[in-house]
Amino acid sequence: MRTGKDRVQVEAVGGTLNIGDARVDAGDILRGDADGVVALPRAHESAILAAAEEIDAVEQRIRVGVQGGLTLREARARHGYHKLQTRAR
Repeated sequence: MRTGKDRVQVEAVGGTLNIGDARVDAGDILRGDADGVVALPRAHESAILAAAEEIDAVEQRIRVGVQGGLTLREARARHGYHKLQTRAR
């Protein structure tokens, strides 16, 4: 949509809404790129940030390992890459 002028009106501000099957509350974090949009619940912001930083750190170590001569498979195994894909309990 290019513009909603004269066709769109504000129904509410600061409430909860559903976009498809996703529930978005006021204050949630929305992040989008060319592949789509994700809604991150504000209540989980710290845990999401910690997980993202851990993933980034492991991926950096994997890159260094590959640059140092390891195969991608070896670097992933050495740095526990597949453990990142396991849900924390």
